[in-house]
Amino acid sequence: MNSLQFNLNRDLMSKHSICKEIEQFMLQNQVSDSKRFKIITCTLEAIANIFDHTKPPVDVMIVICHCDSHKVTIDILDDSIHHALKQPTSCPPAPSSSGRGLWIINNWMDSVRSQKTVAGTHLQLTLAV
Repeated sequence: MNSLQFNLNRDLMSKHSICKEIEQFMLQNQVSDSKRFKIITCTLEAIANIFDHTKPPVDVMIVICHCDSHKVTIDILDDSIHHALKQPTSCPPAPSSSGRGLWIINNWMDSVRSQKTVAGTHLQLTLAV
């Protein structure tokens, strides 16, 4: 299994495109174009949601991308208070102020799991390759 880890904060996210790093990592692991698109989109959406919607705001998180011959797993760890994610049953309408990103994540990934940890919250996204 190959892994790539980011230790992110708000300042680093505004100055650095982790999208390119994840893309390169996926290319090195022969992940198809369509799977790379889904993984990158869902990872960036999850990171943005954590930075934008947690109370109190999260300043630092760890993102670890794991890749083997069968699946890609994205682990996102932060120090936020864990809240159970309400899974949308349908795509929210375009004028809706929120929910579309979570709907995309849940429909594009094979598995979405959120759990409480000693330090905060662990979000795990998995997609077969």
